[in-house]
Order: sequence, then C-alpha cells, then structure tokens
Amino acid sequence: MDQRIVDALRSHPGIDDWILRLERTRGVQVYLAGSDIESVRQVSREAYEVEVFNDHPAPAGTDGPETARGGATIPLARVDLDHLPRILDDAVTMASLINNPPWSLAGAAAMPDVDLADPRLVDAASATAAGLEAADQIKELAERERASGVRLSGAELFLTYYDAEIVNSQGAEASSTSTRILMEVTLLARGAEDETEYFRQAESRQLADLELEETIRVGAQLARDKLGASAPRTRQGPVVISGEALNEMMSGQVTGLPGALVFQALARTAYENLSRFELGASIYGESQPSGDLLTLRANARRPFGVGSYRWDSDGIPAHDLLVIEDGILRARPATLRYAQYLGIPATGRPGVAEIGLGTTARADLLVDDEPMLEVLDFSAPNVEPLSGDFGMEIRVGYETGKGGRRAISGGSVTGNLFEAMANARFSAESAAFAQYAGPASIRFESLQVAGEG
Repeated sequence: MDQRIVDALRSHPGIDDWILRLERTRGVQVYLAGSDIESVRQVSREAYEVEVFNDHPAPAGTDGPETARGGATIPLARVDLDHLPRILDDAVTMASLINNPPWSLAGAAAMPDVDLADPRLVDAASATAAGLEAADQIKELAERERASGVRLSGAELFLTYYDAEIVNSQGAEASSTSTRILMEVTLLARGAEDETEYFRQAESRQLADLELEETIRVGAQLARDKLGASAPRTRQGPVVISGEALNEMMSGQVTGLPGALVFQALARTAYENLSRFELGASIYGESQPSGDLLTLRANARRPFGVGSYRWDSDGIPAHDLLVIEDGILRARPATLRYAQYLGIPATGRPGVAEIGLGTTARADLLVDDEPMLEVLDFSAPNVEPLSGDFGMEIRVGYETGKGGRRAISGGSVTGNLFEAMANARFSAESAAFAQYAGPASIRFESLQVAGEG
C-alpha cells in the first residue's frame, strides 16, 4: 500500500472511516482468427480504490438513529496522488449527501487459506507459454473435427494474475493472490445449404478446468446437430435442463451477481423486504414438494471456484455457509452492513452456489412416456431474481420420443424457478462452472415449451 494514501485518509477532515483497496493485475491475451494466432498481448495494471465514510446528523423528521452514515468510492491512479486533498474533499462531499443507518467496519481477522491461483499463470513468461499451449490445443482439437464439416472460427484466451490488498481504519489488513481465465470459442459447422455456429464462453481459475478436449468435442457435435435442428413441439410438461443451460439458469445474469435462489436468501434482500424466503421456513411456500429437496451452500472457500475468495471487499473472511437444507432456509449470506442491520453474523459476499446431488442417473431423468425435451444451451438466460419468472430461447437441445431423438433449436422454455423447484429431480452426476456447482442435470416436471405444432 502507498503510505501517502493511508496518511491522507487518516488525517483528512470529514473522513470518519475508510477502506483502501489495491489490485495489481498482470495478464496475457491470446487471439485466434481461424486457426492462426492473430496476436499475443501482455497487459498490466495497478489500481487503488478508496471508500470513505462520513457520519453526520440524520435528516430531520426521519425515523431511526440520530446519526447517518454516507459512503463514496473513488478510484485512484498513481497520477492522482498529487491531488489527493482535492479528491478526498470531493469524496467527503458526496458521502455527506447520503443518509444510511450507521454500521461499523470490520476489524482485524484471520483469513482462511483458499486455493485460488494456477501456478502456471503466476509468472509472466510461464503464463504466456501456457496461453500459447492452450491455443495450440484448441487448434489441434478443432482440426480433428474438420473432416466432419466443423471448423474453428476464432477463439480468445485471457489469462490474468491478481495480487490484491486491503486495509481499513479499524485495523483490518489482508492480502490475496489469484488467477482467472476467460475463454471464448466459436465453431462453425457447414451443411449443404447453410452454416451453424457454436459459441462457448467459460471462466475458471485453472487452465485444466476449461476441459478443452470436452469443450471442442461437445461443441462440434452440437454445431453439427444444429444443421438439421427444428423447433420443439409446443406443450406443457417435463423438461430436463443440463450443462451450460443449467449453469445459466442457476447463476447470476452478470458475473459476480448471485442467481435467483441465492438472491432471495440474501440479508440485503430481506432487509429491503424483497425476500420471499423466511428463516426456518420452507422455500416452497405453501407448495408441497414432490421432487428432491433442495440443499444449497454459498461456498466462498471452494478450491479454485471463480466465486471463491479469501476475503470480500469489506475484509470479511470467506465462509462456506449452509443456506438451504432440505428445502428449509437455514441462514442468510450477509455482507457486513446488512448483517449489522439485521443483527446476524457477517458471512461476506456469497461464493459459489453449490447444490446437493440427487440419486437419479441423468439418463433416467430423460425417460418418460411423453416426448422429453433436454435443453443444453440458452440464447439469452434471464431468470428474474425477484419473481423467479423466466422465458429463455433454446439455442440447442434434444427432443426424445417414440420417433427417436432429434436436435432442437429455437422455441422457448418459460416458467417460474421457485415454483418449479418444488417438483424438481436432481441428477446423481455432477458438474462445476464458474458460479454454480451441483447436479449436471435437473428435471422440472411442468414447464411451458413454445415451439411448433
């Protein structure tokens, strides 16, 4: 940490509390156009973030404490250090205009050891070599699919190493190192009259977790099958959601944001009277569950989980929190501020959403007397976290019935996630993604499918 910033924060008038964060990043970016490496870039960045708090009298006529607390977050670069007094003056002014109930900052605490870094990406030279090796592997795997009409359109790999520190006015101090990989791959399948595309975006902390061989093999198959795909049959009935589609359904719509189930359990959601879940009560409301009962953990200590961390932005140590047990809400993930508002333990930002497995094999989930639809990828996932409503276009899937198995693309699946969980059945097989880990497939007994016929 730059001591000049710390000293300025300690002495500046109007700053009653503060948090200083520092993040250094070093990254390698590899771009493929077709089967050729278009460019390789190395990037680095050092950025400070200052969050200042100002305590002041609450506005007249408001209920609650006589004192209000306001906060303002300001990014700082090295070039800003000569202008710190003016920048902090502006921050105090902004903070003084905000009137929240007061809360206190975290003090010093022991931080857990959480595996977050791929050793191959810590050093710049080895990270570049690893990125090029991964690019070569993608090219080689895609070349194997060329004979069946599939080719690599392009790919991008961003491999980033993070070195982070935090210190605050109450004695909290911690550091952490981690790595993060973002991969995008586009495959094209050409038929006699048209061409289809398979696009995959994936995040991980380790290169091995990208599972490149599986990604290219499955992607090539899906691209080929989409050439002859048609819309599903319109009906109301069972639907199996698997793979990337299930990840999209259970994760937040923006990286780092929780999915709808975790969102409804959050302390902040409860404080703002937006939660439909009550502690100690069934998450199914008045519905009687007929499927597998949901057990969900918010695990920020999951090794190499993209949603995992050692400490959150407040300096709260990572937790592995049992949130829902057999359909009963047991705890609320709580950041420091909302934990104090509700009088519950602070557990920090929720980590990876882990759902307990079922006992039914995935293949058995697909067995039914009526045609069964399995969705593997959605075009635009959009589970609404307040209501649980969703309506998602099918990018690719399969419909199995008496006439055999046919590829599906187009049409949509609509329903309500909270209602659908009451009769859901979970596969015994598991899968892990950036923000979700759990069953590889979930069967929902009654969803609306819009398609043809």
